[in-house]
Amino acid sequence: AVLADRVDLFFLVYAGELDALRLALLQRPTELHLLDRHGDSLLHLAIRRVDTAAVRCVLAAGFDVNTRSAGNWTPMEEAMACVQACVGADAAADVKAKAVAAQQVLREIHLAVQLDEQKRWAGRRETVLRTLRSMPDFSAVLAWRIGSYMLGVATLLRRFLPSDTYRIRKRGVRVRVDSTLAGLDYDALTWHRGLLSLIIRFDAGYGEIWGDMGRYGEMW
Repeated sequence: AVLADRVDLFFLVYAGELDALRLALLQRPTELHLLDRHGDSLLHLAIRRVDTAAVRCVLAAGFDVNTRSAGNWTPMEEAMACVQACVGADAAADVKAKAVAAQQVLREIHLAVQLDEQKRWAGRRETVLRTLRSMPDFSAVLAWRIGSYMLGVATLLRRFLPSDTYRIRKRGVRVRVDSTLAGLDYDALTWHRGLLSLIIRFDAGYGEIWGDMGRYGEMW
């Protein structure tokens, strides 16, 4: 099948003409990542239209989810903005339906980003493993603090600005980071402290990451 004329791809997304859009993308794959006169890509437009089917169609054509609009927005940022725009909006039934659709669009973009990261990791995994194996095992301590050099301000802000000491250990192709900064108490404006361990196992299939509150001890 051939399109009768050179229909604008962005019009097809806007109109929801998905069959024509699929055909056009097959015939004109070099136009997949073009931006329109507003600086948006096909995927950004589909997200803003909160059209889950159009989002799936563009992604299935091989759209790179790292593509930014002229405004420097990623598809993930665009999807999150659409969801946030629905929060606190009118409680009308059509608005609720749009909010549900926005959540679905965000899930589709999030899944696409995860799949892209897995592909990227597969491409650099062997290089990372070779580098780690060539390095000796080590243990390091990194202390950091956010503060201010302004007279009188540093003391005032010390309670509110975070600080921590990280213990970083490397064993074989595994890395562990222990810290104590566990989160922020928004009501009291103070920082929660605990025992937090982040364990990265680069020899796992997808750079397996574990995180828990002081649970693992030395078993990693």
